[in-house]
Amino acid sequence: MKNLKSFPFERNRYFYGKLLSVEDFETEQKYFNDKRRTINRFLFGSGVVCGLHVLEVDDESISLERGLALDFAGREIVVDEPVVKRIADIEGYDTEQTPESDRGFYYLCLDYKEQPCERMHNVADTGQCGEGEYNKYKEGYRLYITQNEPEREVCSAGKLYEKRIEVYYENGIRISQTLPKYLETGSDTALRVEVENTGQQQSFSFSYELSLSFLTFRDDTKVRVCFDEKDHAKDQKYVLEIPLKAAGADQVEAEAALVPESFQLTVGKKKYRMAEGRSHRVQVGRQDASRKLLEEYYKSAMDHVMDYTFRQSIYLAKIYVVKTEDLCLIERIERLPFGQYILHTEIAAALLQKLAEDVKKLKAEKEIGKKQEESGKKQGNQTEAAYGEVIFDVKKAKAGEVLYSEQIYHGLGLCPVMIELGYEAEYADSQSTETVFGDASVFQNAKPGFLASLGAKLELSEGAFVIGMRVQRNDTAQKVRVRWSAVKNPEAGEAVQKKRLFIQPDIPNLHVGETMTFTTVTEGFEEERIKWTVKDQDGGTIDKNGKYTAPETAGVYRISAASTAYPDIAASTFVVVREKEKDWLG
Repeated sequence: MKNLKSFPFERNRYFYGKLLSVEDFETEQKYFNDKRRTINRFLFGSGVVCGLHVLEVDDESISLERGLALDFAGREIVVDEPVVKRIADIEGYDTEQTPESDRGFYYLCLDYKEQPCERMHNVADTGQCGEGEYNKYKEGYRLYITQNEPEREVCSAGKLYEKRIEVYYENGIRISQTLPKYLETGSDTALRVEVENTGQQQSFSFSYELSLSFLTFRDDTKVRVCFDEKDHAKDQKYVLEIPLKAAGADQVEAEAALVPESFQLTVGKKKYRMAEGRSHRVQVGRQDASRKLLEEYYKSAMDHVMDYTFRQSIYLAKIYVVKTEDLCLIERIERLPFGQYILHTEIAAALLQKLAEDVKKLKAEKEIGKKQEESGKKQGNQTEAAYGEVIFDVKKAKAGEVLYSEQIYHGLGLCPVMIELGYEAEYADSQSTETVFGDASVFQNAKPGFLASLGAKLELSEGAFVIGMRVQRNDTAQKVRVRWSAVKNPEAGEAVQKKRLFIQPDIPNLHVGETMTFTTVTEGFEEERIKWTVKDQDGGTIDKNGKYTAPETAGVYRISAASTAYPDIAASTFVVVREKEKDWLG
């Protein structure tokens, strides 16, 4: 199966008296394989069809779940049983380059692989050294890790409508830019700048200037991109969005070009400059961008697929690790980093249906918003409000049973709101009771059938709430429609921040027996008392003030900090403990 060329298709022609040879039978197999794989390549592409989730089993091991994928040649790759492996035991670990720092990453890749099996006697005695021949080919897969990016552009859904260029990738820092490939004349868009910390422990910042052609940033033809990690919550990925506007011209090529001498990166106290310029090119025209996408795809799809026969693995996951001489510990796993997946027709239909429902809901909310705005202008009322409804299935609900809705986002921001609830019951004969607000028991004799009490629990940090309904009586009701309204007053107060906790420094290096003091940074709440713990046995000690004493044994140990006021708010980091360097002069 080394020859991956499918065209032209040739099949056997049978006739009486034909002498069949090995070549004829191989042609028979190749014909049907090539047909099926051509359909796979042209209709579905390459990527994960289902399954193949990569899960963390423990600090050193992963599990690859069962699944199916199609490779670049349309060949099926089936993983029929889950596979558990240590990172250090996967093919490629020993040959890959060691990360520049203790923190790094590996890509977990999947390839199609087949091998001969079931050796048998050859009556023609043409086997090697009389050992016979293999009777079958067993189709399987190869799993390996690498630190190399895909050699060429991976064919994924995002690549069809947007283009990504790499601005900088050194010193454990990657900076990339993404823009749509096609823009409508005069339309608004956004330049997405993605910043990834792939192993840099020191805080960093950078800035550079873009020269714009047929694009503007606030009526200017230049824009300066600036980033300082100190201004963001500590993470490994950051995204900046810069609003741009396409020119009012037709059939032109817009450009966002990096001015080489403007680029400056600062890591700690060191400064780096990049001399090479990068450029983003975008087609601008009066034609609808979606239609342009379709036209370009059908124009170039054949050439793209025909040229897409180079060996290309499926990148299942990006695994961030902390490495020492003896251990490789998993920090986190990012699944399908290059978006290599294939949409099954069922999931595609479900997504389209969901999209249609979301659009319909947005239109309805927009209409309601307009009416509210008009009503507010007439009444001079500055209060903001939102409305909606939730349906409970009560066919089997009995008296005393409590039902809860899913989390509902009211859209009024992270602030206190007042929620009013009412309900109406619907019966098998499609008749409904009147909508009842407040204490429904006041009206229990008016129309028997269904009676319930309602409540709402507000979640300030999420900008959402949950509705609870206790059934008091249910005769023949099928479902209950709960209508809600949420009202916010401008004087309600400032937005509530999401509570988060960070440990500093992150993944420090110590020698055995050394001490250092950890501190915490909080968001959304004031730090009070912090509970410090060492997660690993014999991993050293840490007191209530965060002072850590390393053990006498080298290794990697996990430190955890949790808020005593909010036990669910916690964070952890690793400490790399090394042996002390020997003083050879002594």
